Amino acid sequence: MRSRVFGIKGGVPGAVALLTLLGGLACASAGGEGSTGTRRGDITREELETVSVDDAMEAISLLRPQWMRGRSSAATIVINGQRSTRDRLATVPVGSIVRIAFMSAADATTRFGTGFFEGAIVVTLR
Repeated sequence: MRSRVFGIKGGVPGAVALLTLLGGLACASAGGEGSTGTRRGDITREELETVSVDDAMEAISLLRPQWMRGRSSAATIVINGQRSTRDRLATVPVGSIVRIAFMSAADATTRFGTGFFEGAIVVTLR
């Protein structure tokens, strides 16, 4: 005879498994991103408009200096989906920036491929 507690085949253990699965899906779907695709910690166009800077390097140095220090100082630079250099950041006018984000090594590798051992600073331009 099968137990049908909570209407789930397998009784209480089945219910626990189902609730665990649903909880995991809820956490995964939240993902830290808003409806606009921005994540917490991103430098947005709106935030850039509140400071007086000329280029992407200045913006990062002022608004997220931790991205340029320590372990993340070796992060790969990605501008509009293409690998770039830190020197290039100083040539990107702040008026052309939509968003600047820091991606962990795992996230950057998943999105762009291998070679992002220290993460990536991703600049999205208009």
